[in-house]
Amino acid sequence: MTHRWIKEYQNIEKDFFELDEAAKIAFMRLEFAKPSDIFDANSITKTPVLNDDFLEWIKAAFEYAPRGYRIDLSVCFEGLEGYAEDDLERIFAKNLVLEAKRTINQSWRKDIIAWNLLGLGFLLLGSMLLMTGLWKDGGVAKEIVSYVFDIATTVTFWEALTILIVENKERRDLNRNFIRKFARISFRKK
Repeated sequence: MTHRWIKEYQNIEKDFFELDEAAKIAFMRLEFAKPSDIFDANSITKTPVLNDDFLEWIKAAFEYAPRGYRIDLSVCFEGLEGYAEDDLERIFAKNLVLEAKRTINQSWRKDIIAWNLLGLGFLLLGSMLLMTGLWKDGGVAKEIVSYVFDIATTVTFWEALTILIVENKERRDLNRNFIRKFARISFRKK
């Protein structure tokens, strides 16, 4: 019983998506009434901006696809509202570039914060070492101050490393997925 359940779990994607195992492609389909359903209505720009819900579903598609599979995503509309299918593909491509640039700029700002936190961490570590080396007879007060410095040092290093390692890895993976995991994306009328 357990063995069968594990086997079903390992291949659960087959119950949801059409998979081409030879080409390693997962076919996914989204349906909307009209293109404006995937655009941010509150953002008035020359090129329509994709809404957050649509971008989140695109990101989730990478997670739903089995490991090693590329995604063939078909976005279908009941009506195209005057857009040509090629226009929608260009809008999507421009939005991907805009999203990548936004995440790179955001990452750059977070990296500055992380490096500042590392500097602060080293300053706190140096202060703590200097204090414990010079403050010979402090008793309870010395222990309390040393404990606070220890926590402050640990937290600043931890936060800096979280930003520099974990968040940057997540950003790189997302950008890599946008570049490599799409076999094809098409926008068309049903």
